[in-house]
Amino acid sequence: MLRHLESEVNVSGDLSHEIKSREHKGVKGMAQFHKGRNNLSGKANRSLFAGIILLVLVCMSFYLIFVHKLQVNQWYYLAPLIIAIVLSSYYIRRGVIFRFGAKGETIGLVEALHLPEDYHVFTNVSISYQNYSQETDLIIVGMKGVYVVEVKNHNGYIVGDAQDTEWTQHKVGRGGGKYSKKMVNPVKQVKGQVYKLSKFLKEQGINVWVEGIVLFTNEAVHVKAHNSSVPVLVHDNQLSHYILTCKNRQYLNKTLIHKVVEILSSLQKK
Repeated sequence: MLRHLESEVNVSGDLSHEIKSREHKGVKGMAQFHKGRNNLSGKANRSLFAGIILLVLVCMSFYLIFVHKLQVNQWYYLAPLIIAIVLSSYYIRRGVIFRFGAKGETIGLVEALHLPEDYHVFTNVSISYQNYSQETDLIIVGMKGVYVVEVKNHNGYIVGDAQDTEWTQHKVGRGGGKYSKKMVNPVKQVKGQVYKLSKFLKEQGINVWVEGIVLFTNEAVHVKAHNSSVPVLVHDNQLSHYILTCKNRQYLNKTLIHKVVEILSSLQKK
């Protein structure tokens, strides 16, 4: 299962494949990519590693108990083994969730790179304002403006209001049973990121309009967002089209683009 998961969500592999594919087709126009540290991939790797190590220890313990007939006289001697099983399950499940999110970010990134070559795409930029830090999935900078993109890879039927703290995700399980669970309101998430980035840039003497976008990349998703001033896009192929065709509030000249790119690049290095 883990091997299948690795091949399915290999971030660098997906990106390399896209670049080679475009080169093979003779497509020269491609947005400039500024790679940050993919925290979701890092968290996934650490969680999966911890879960697998614990699972190995559990298997070794069972081997000693049942094959070598290691005596366990009291039930509480098994307590560490039970704890290890629970923790292993937790870390592996957590790692799978992080991997799933990383896959969504990669799909969004690949689509953003379809923008013209005078656009810049940043991943995993951490923005700090008033002693509060928040990491962004994607920031796109170009002639049409500055865009912060919150990427979600959820599936199912998702419904919520822009003012709600949480949205509801309705899903159908493998056995056909229907269930629902809550998720953080992505519109509020991206609004917070837009606010912090806008304020931070103003502190650096750059007054630009920053717009937020929510992008759902999973093909098996349907989203109903009520009363949202933030565009909520479904499926990756809408991102570049939206940016290139939307009515933006401010056009950026090359000098302003260069200043914003320099600042975001410095944030990535921190």
